[in-house]
Amino acid sequence: MQRAALSAICGAARVPPSRFFRVSPPVVVAAADKEALLELRRRTGLPFVQCREALRRCGGELGQAEAWLQEQAQRQGWSKATQVRGRRTREGLVGLLREGPAAVMVEVNCETDFVARNAEFQRLVEQAALGTMAHCRAAAAPAASCTKHLLQADELAQLRTGPEGALLSDRLALAIGKLGENVTLRRAAWLRVPEEDGYISAYAHGWLPATAPVAMGTYGALVAFQVTEPNPTAATLEEVGRKVAQHVVGMAPTAVGTPQDQPRGEDETRLLAQSFLLDPELTLGQFLGARGAMAVRDFLRFRCGEEIHAGPTEPG
Repeated sequence: MQRAALSAICGAARVPPSRFFRVSPPVVVAAADKEALLELRRRTGLPFVQCREALRRCGGELGQAEAWLQEQAQRQGWSKATQVRGRRTREGLVGLLREGPAAVMVEVNCETDFVARNAEFQRLVEQAALGTMAHCRAAAAPAASCTKHLLQADELAQLRTGPEGALLSDRLALAIGKLGENVTLRRAAWLRVPEEDGYISAYAHGWLPATAPVAMGTYGALVAFQVTEPNPTAATLEEVGRKVAQHVVGMAPTAVGTPQDQPRGEDETRLLAQSFLLDPELTLGQFLGARGAMAVRDFLRFRCGEEIHAGPTEPG
């Protein structure tokens, strides 16, 4: 009765019924488009509401919707970055990537370990490692020596994630926009050895399992070796290299030293003169001498959140 009376009134006054009843907007993303919505959510990690809006704006075209979302997220990320700039970032991850005779290590920081466990943050660490590796590969290096290079935050931010990839500074903005707290690209470094007689080991220590090409943890170490015996097995190189890298993480040496160095007690900071972490009855130099096959040329060690002291960038 009420509807009939209202219709009569509307007809008499020529007032559209929508003035009295709320008319629901048409459903833009139909059931057939749910797959596109789910795929866009999977690609971007953004909320369904934003993904639906992007599809609406782009007429259901998935590629255009993804590009629009990335542009919006980046813009919002830069805005968010200005709000959170200056907030302390003591947590985060160290990421390591090894490819043949080259290996890189990066440190990316955030405010809380909760964010460090987030897949979006870990993607940023991976992108930073990939960008640093591309930079390392492009740099000229003497063919017969071990080289080490350090990158500060501003240099790291200007690297790209690939030949056609975005700047890491843009990737950082996207991550800040999605994660909602301050994130910083702190530093990066690489080691590279001659292909004919060099080997690099890498070790990441922390709570994150090393299931991806880029290993991650709260500590990391890279160790460059010269292979001193012909045709050692890959298993020998991997085993000895990993043990030495673990020692570097645990004992925090500051220089390589020489096999002739005599230990100076618990405060020893020369790598080869330190008591070996896995067998304190031996020095690390004695362990390597007994195993043969490898000699340490240089190393790098990062601890997430540590104070950074300027040091040499060449082997020492």
